[in-house]
Amino acid sequence: MTEPDIQKYREDIIQAMLDYRGSDGFPVILEDDARQLLQQLSDDELSDGYLFNSPADVAEILLED
Repeated sequence: MTEPDIQKYREDIIQAMLDYRGSDGFPVILEDDARQLLQQLSDDELSDGYLFNSPADVAEILLED
């Protein structure tokens, strides 16, 4: 199995956060805020969950906090 491309995974998670919409149809987070929020997770943490969590899954978890 190949090593995950963590940088691409990070970008996919950010895009998933930006695509997430509230009940009013507007984005729930700005790009700078999404990037800052994702910094809470280290590359090692993302690598550990890479096979089990889609970018949308990770985005949802981060946005719920």
